[in-house]
Amino acid sequence: MIESNKIPKFTIHYSKHKPINLNNLEKTCISSLTLEDNENEYNPFFIESMQSYNPIYNNWFSLDNSNFNRITLNHNLHMIDMNTVINYNDNTIINKPIFIKYSPLLDPVRYMVGKYESHKDILTILPSLENDLTYSKIKDSNNMAYVDCFFSYLSNQLLTTHSFLNGIEFYGSFVGIQKKHKMDITDDYEYLQSSPFFIANNKKLFNISNITNDLFYNYGSHGNKPKLTVLNTPKHNISAVNLDSNEINTPPILLENITSLDNELIYNNAKNTNGSRTSCHSSTDSDTDSDSDSDNSNISISTIDNENENENEDEDENDSNWETDEDEDDNCSSIDNDNYFAYINNFPVQAIALQKCDGTIDTLLENKLLSFDENISALMQISMTLLVYQKTFRFTHNDLHTNNIMYINTEQEFIYYKYKLITYKVPTFGKIYKIIDFGRAIYNYNGLRLCSDSFAPNGDASTQYNCEPYMDENKPRLDPNFSFDLCRLGCSLYDFVIEDEENPDNFNELQKLVLNWCTDDNNKNILYKKNGDERYPNFKLYKMIARTVHNNTPEDQLKKDIFKQYIYKDTIIPNQFIINIDELPEYYTKYV
Repeated sequence: MIESNKIPKFTIHYSKHKPINLNNLEKTCISSLTLEDNENEYNPFFIESMQSYNPIYNNWFSLDNSNFNRITLNHNLHMIDMNTVINYNDNTIINKPIFIKYSPLLDPVRYMVGKYESHKDILTILPSLENDLTYSKIKDSNNMAYVDCFFSYLSNQLLTTHSFLNGIEFYGSFVGIQKKHKMDITDDYEYLQSSPFFIANNKKLFNISNITNDLFYNYGSHGNKPKLTVLNTPKHNISAVNLDSNEINTPPILLENITSLDNELIYNNAKNTNGSRTSCHSSTDSDTDSDSDSDNSNISISTIDNENENENEDEDENDSNWETDEDEDDNCSSIDNDNYFAYINNFPVQAIALQKCDGTIDTLLENKLLSFDENISALMQISMTLLVYQKTFRFTHNDLHTNNIMYINTEQEFIYYKYKLITYKVPTFGKIYKIIDFGRAIYNYNGLRLCSDSFAPNGDASTQYNCEPYMDENKPRLDPNFSFDLCRLGCSLYDFVIEDEENPDNFNELQKLVLNWCTDDNNKNILYKKNGDERYPNFKLYKMIARTVHNNTPEDQLKKDIFKQYIYKDTIIPNQFIINIDELPEYYTKYV
């Protein structure tokens, strides 16, 4: 029996590196560009002023003008091209498919409606040690792109240092000005059309392409209940996963279309993540790979503006009012078959290189590819992943849904976890699950809290919590909630697994688990009223989960019979590696 115990803490160091050759990458992705991409002169690797430095490094390193832009973090594997990495420990070259996520340093929808117009002359000034002209959001170390990137690095370090199999591999990052930043604006198009600035600057600051194709509409939907997407939350979803043809079971999709449309099908799935009966979508942040840089992780500014207008009224409500304030209108745009993409000129981004996973759990659920036992195994892995992140970094994801959970295929039959001296033997059924997209995360490292600027005043999640570094001393403290993530995930799972909610006595154990995750402290369904209407529309759902759900921490799940089945009672486990969570260091504390 081999355990991940007595391994010292990893520490952050910097390493010098060779810059990525963008010219080679530009050439490799030409064949995957769409007609619209070519018409808009788009290539994701047309990036100027590329630099390694981002402001979060100031927290860990003593930098000066001679070294600040020559270093990167000390992870083992570094990207060479889209299929190759180098191990800096021994200079070996390894073949690994790579996914690149382009996270904008500004909010693209806000940009397209003129919210940054008064600062337009400084929006392409990238952060540096001494340049005070850089726009405040771009030089903020809590920028959601930097927070996302740094936790991807921390997850990788858990994987490489402590063999935490559910961690995500990280191959490096850089900041630059993307000549054309591509994003899916379908869900915000109606709102954008209402902006005079957007109308006036189309074909000047950005170009809009419209694609009409039935293949993109409601692909793989289940039952007759379209799923809800809370409007003002970024979905941060990985976007370009090559689907095998055996994953596509919908008759209208022709096999010859799969190769060219697989990325777009994933984008469509990414828009529906909350497991509810209405269809309200959003978009701003962009998560893409070299094959196609289309947005699928975004914020609906129209809803943010409405929430901010009502913030004072909302925050004055007491707990009893929270229980009854359920009648907000849910402003949904009509759904049609049109898909709108924006190509924004000269936009600042952070590129994050990660391992390319084999798919999302959303795709598996949409296509009914998981058995009952496979579902339970997946949810156990996800719960243990959150448990590890909470123990090591006091982590909350704050937007965990079915498109933020990916998997890699594996031949490993079981994963062994050990927690509070109890060993769990969890079957993989050929898949290891990994949580991704940390753009709304809050976590601690070495005594410092890192908190996405989504929670800053006027951010898209500004009233979800009330804590440092954005504490409003005039309002009650509300710290990150360790039960939030499984409840949020339950909301996205709900309509996948629960079809006849009028007879809960007939629920199987999986349905009971998801219903439990969606139940608040007063034993009410946080997602739906008894008449089937949404209990808390839009971002109000997030606020109410944070305030009224406290019984669904990852640790709580281990008390449930559905997960107790994995307890391994034999005293000897020969030749099996065990992830010993008890021995993992508490990285959130300050090093001494």
